[in-house]
Amino acid sequence: MVITIIARFYTRSRMKYILGALLLSGFASIAQSDKFGGFKDYYPIAVRPEFSVGVGNNQYEQILIEAKPAVYYGIYNNLREALNKDTISNGDAVYITFQPEFRIYNEESNPVKTPSYKVLLGWQKIFKTNADNFLTAAIESGHYSNGQSNSAFSQEFEDASDESVALYETFTDDTDLAALLNRSSGNFSVNLTRFSLNYRLNTFDKDNVPEKIHSITATYQLYHDKFLGVADFGGYNPEDINIYGRNRVEVGYEFTGRYKKFRYTLSEQALYHFGSHPSANPFRSETKAIVYPWDRDLGFVLQLSIGRDDYNYRFVDSFTRLSLGITWDWFTPFVIKPTKTQKVDPDKGLKILN
Repeated sequence: MVITIIARFYTRSRMKYILGALLLSGFASIAQSDKFGGFKDYYPIAVRPEFSVGVGNNQYEQILIEAKPAVYYGIYNNLREALNKDTISNGDAVYITFQPEFRIYNEESNPVKTPSYKVLLGWQKIFKTNADNFLTAAIESGHYSNGQSNSAFSQEFEDASDESVALYETFTDDTDLAALLNRSSGNFSVNLTRFSLNYRLNTFDKDNVPEKIHSITATYQLYHDKFLGVADFGGYNPEDINIYGRNRVEVGYEFTGRYKKFRYTLSEQALYHFGSHPSANPFRSETKAIVYPWDRDLGFVLQLSIGRDDYNYRFVDSFTRLSLGITWDWFTPFVIKPTKTQKVDPDKGLKILN
């Protein structure tokens, strides 16, 4: 009702900024709320939520605002508890993560186009080494789509229709797919599974809180047809998978440090996607600097992105973008009980890594 009343009194151009404000307020309320216990768990391997503006676009569209309000809901999570027990324990987390992505473009008639929706079921296991460093393994599987129904390269045809399939058959290695992309209603749908490893090298302060962290993450991602590997739901059509490919690898490094009353991180993530159409750039780089002014979860992020776009079917685009925004940390450093003060649990016989 409120949105309807607002729409009667404002033009479409003003509505773009109202929508941006609503996204920002919703993002901030989730990030700062302590009422939702399942949303306040800790995850060493996670995608940070972001809300940003920036410069740098593909040649067909101008991005005004980007929002990635990723949410993790813990079904079971004892990661923090395991790192602080009197006995040496490994921790586990089972969770559902919802990772939508929205872009507001500088267009009067259709400012929000093909938003992404990614839902994953995940499990993480953490090990603490003799030197109080962390090794975490994760597996996540689920669905990724943009909720559209037309052919990715035509507004006239339904996705997977005979006419759409015939259109795909005209493509060659020299076809510029970015120039043909249906940017308003083209369907993108796939199921995926991600396997990740993360190692954190920690330096602690006198209160046993990590004050310097070197974090390295490696991920293999597989696009597949069946949901969770077994169910006939949300898969790809054969024409699409031949264009965007099935396999991707990611490697990332992040340094976290403290200076007086604030925390900061510097990071680099590179990904390479195998099997994409020759007109698509297989490489993407993301360089970030994040400052947490109050040493809390909420921070300000500056990001430089180069190469392949990561907004569903716009992977056929490639450009450089510099953005500034806010973010939220899912694994804020906290007090850790040193391994030397813990005992081996005689019932479990756990051994820690060297």
